[in-house]
Formats: sequence, structure tokens, C-alpha cells
Amino acid sequence: MPFAARHVSFLSIERGRTMLAMAILMAMAQVAAPPAVVPADGRSEKQRLADASFFGAMIYAFDRAAWVSSDSLMEIVPRDQLTGVGGYVIEPVEKDTLRATYFKGAAADARAFFVADVRGGKVVRHEILSEPVPLTPQQMILARAREIATQEAAAKRYRPCTAAPFNTVVLPSVSGGPVTVYLLSPQVSHTSYMMGGNYRVAIAPDGRIVDSRAFNTSCLDLKLPEKQKRGDAVIGLFVNHLLDPVPTEIHVFASYSVLQPIFVLTPDKRTWQVRGRDISILAPR
Repeated sequence: MPFAARHVSFLSIERGRTMLAMAILMAMAQVAAPPAVVPADGRSEKQRLADASFFGAMIYAFDRAAWVSSDSLMEIVPRDQLTGVGGYVIEPVEKDTLRATYFKGAAADARAFFVADVRGGKVVRHEILSEPVPLTPQQMILARAREIATQEAAAKRYRPCTAAPFNTVVLPSVSGGPVTVYLLSPQVSHTSYMMGGNYRVAIAPDGRIVDSRAFNTSCLDLKLPEKQKRGDAVIGLFVNHLLDPVPTEIHVFASYSVLQPIFVLTPDKRTWQVRGRDISILAPR
């Protein structure tokens, strides 16, 4: 079942909800005109950082919505009615609300049967549809993009760094731009965070793949720091990043996920601190 293997929450739920609400509010406020996914050599450093900040917050918000809505689905829908579930799509419906629509069948003929609205990191409304309905044209594009990204991952031998299948996050197209699909390694431990096995596939509305990349060169299982005491120095996770001159949206997503800073050493020997959407240089070259 494609929604069963969500990552594990390892820190305070209340703190997680607060940071999620901030992520949604800050990211969704820009949803009318997000930065475009363009080849890496077409962006300035300032634009790279803006992209990382925006998309990292969006990935976290959409991933969290998938996580809590799938939990709601499993609690509410009888198990014998889950046969044939094909997946879900996540869409913004208000500035601070995401809607998860679960469907049966492949994208081309899928029919929605369960809907959940997520706000502030929790489900605020859910509904089992009395009669399954076809996906909207936009929902069908999102569902099809997930299928195309999964096929691309198989063709390029993309693999997660943990035993569970990829978690997928599909960000909707804006103004006719690409649908962006992130394939993420599921987190399966309370005491460590797997940095690696993360990919992005950007898909045009007509189904063409316009960009595909890996964010990591290897798998790195990072031990989570012990709970920080008042007055202690700032702690977090430290990683080397070889593929980009600045931190990426995956580092922003990781910071939200562990509620800790991520310190990133880039190839030019600069050290960056990523705190949620805030990315700053600690040690210049």
C-alpha cells in the first residue's frame, strides 16, 4: 500500500505541529508564484537559496499532510475497503490547509473514495465518500506524475537508503509549470536520521520529464543529538554536501523533520546552518 510506510516522528508532536503550521503559512503565502524548477546552472546563489527554502518547507508540509491523513484513513476506513487503493494526491485548498484525496485504481481511471483536510499538522476534517468519484483533471495530473516519477526511478535505479519503499511528495504545477515529485528515503528510527536516497523528478503537464536528479552520493545514517539543555551550545546534524554549492531543499526538509539545525559543508569549504527555512553562512571560505 503506497501510503503505509510513512516516516517516524521522533520528537515532540506539539513542537512539530507548530513548525508545520509555520512551514505551511510561509510557503503557501508564496504559492501563487513559486520559483521555477530550472537547470542548476541557470540560477544565481541567491535564487538557489530561495528555491531551497521554499521547496524544503513545501516538501515538509505536504509530507506531513500525507502522513497524518494516511493514519486517519487507516483508523476510519474498514480494512476490507482498502483493497485496490492506488495512492493519494495532496492539494492546497486554503492558505493554511492541504487536502489529501485517496483513490483506487491507476491515474487514468482512478476514483476518489476518501478525503481529509490537514491544518496545523493534524486532520481537521475527513470524509468517506458515499460514492467514489473520478479525479479532477488537476488531480489526475498529480497522480500520473507520481506514476511517471516511479517509472523514472526504476529506469535510473534510484533506491531509498532504508528498507521501506520511497515516500513520495508531489508538488502541484503553478501557472502551467512542471509538477515536481520528490522521492524520499523513509525514516524508520527514533534515534537516527537517514540522509541519503533522495531524488527529484520534474514533469511537464504533458508527461515529459524535464529534470531529474539525485541529492546525495551515498547513504549516511546520522545519530540524532541528545535533547539540548538550556545554555548549551547549539547542536544539530552535520553533513558534507558534494553536489551543490549551497544547501538544498532536502536539508531544509531534514531540519524541519528533526527539529534541529542542519550544518552543511559545501565543496567550497563554506559551512552553512539550516534552521527550517532560514539558511545562513557560519564559516565563509
